[in-house]
Amino acid sequence: MSRILTRDRLFILAFLVPIVVIVAILVYLPAADTLRASLTNQNLRLANKPIEWVGLENYGRLLADEEFLEVTMRSILLVAITLPLELLIAFGAALLLNEHFPGRGAVRTLVLLPWLVPPVVNGFLWGWILNGEFGALNGLLWQLGIIGDYQYWLAEPSTQMLWVAVVQTWTRFAFPTIILLAGLQGIPWDLYDAAKVDGAGAWRRLWSLTIPMLRPSIAIALVVEAIASFQIFDVVWTLTSGASAGGAINPFTKTLMIWNYELVFRDLRIGLGAALSWIVLAMSLVIGLVFIARIYNQGVRDK
Repeated sequence: MSRILTRDRLFILAFLVPIVVIVAILVYLPAADTLRASLTNQNLRLANKPIEWVGLENYGRLLADEEFLEVTMRSILLVAITLPLELLIAFGAALLLNEHFPGRGAVRTLVLLPWLVPPVVNGFLWGWILNGEFGALNGLLWQLGIIGDYQYWLAEPSTQMLWVAVVQTWTRFAFPTIILLAGLQGIPWDLYDAAKVDGAGAWRRLWSLTIPMLRPSIAIALVVEAIASFQIFDVVWTLTSGASAGGAINPFTKTLMIWNYELVFRDLRIGLGAALSWIVLAMSLVIGLVFIARIYNQGVRDK
């Protein structure tokens, strides 16, 4: 028996150790180096200035900066718009895909396509769709007689964040759909049969049975998508913020990650950019913990 256990341990270690080493090299070492840089005054524009240890000074400068509050509120606004859209579409799609109908496998594959396409490609694609001169959306609406003149959809600063949320929803809704579909398939059909016997209609079963049973799945989807929307970069950059190395950054859609890009790659203030990265990480962890504590744990207790 001891020989078998030893062999099992060696077998596990043979697969586990390389994975741990790769993750440490690709994730933890860069993260540790970023933390080190966040505690220094490193600035590549001042190459002759020696790198000095400044402690938490970078964090204090960022938190006291008015732009930090501005871009943070803009990121939160994006999350507040995107999450309901994603969850509603994903929940409807999951309910549909959970039913039995001809071609269900093909429909499930089609639902995954927007998620499989890189966000950069989706951003450029939607930039073409929303183009005010030759965009597909204008062409479709004009053919249907809904508009008389072509509209410049991305020209108004007040609607740019809304379009970013729409494109982010299109790009990401497939992931929560998969999570919710897996949760739906884990609900025993006996519960639905019992509810029908008790006289519960479709809406009653949905509200009193399906949604409570899906709370852990909803929490997972909320955590992942809230963090993805909070840390959004690709879609914003390609759709509204320049989309090129020398392009001007749009102040109306500057989110936390766009500001981080500006600090590191435009201004070359490595210390400040590294500090902002850790602040964004901390805020993302808070978002995740809130959803897990309020929704996931309650859903698990109710099961």
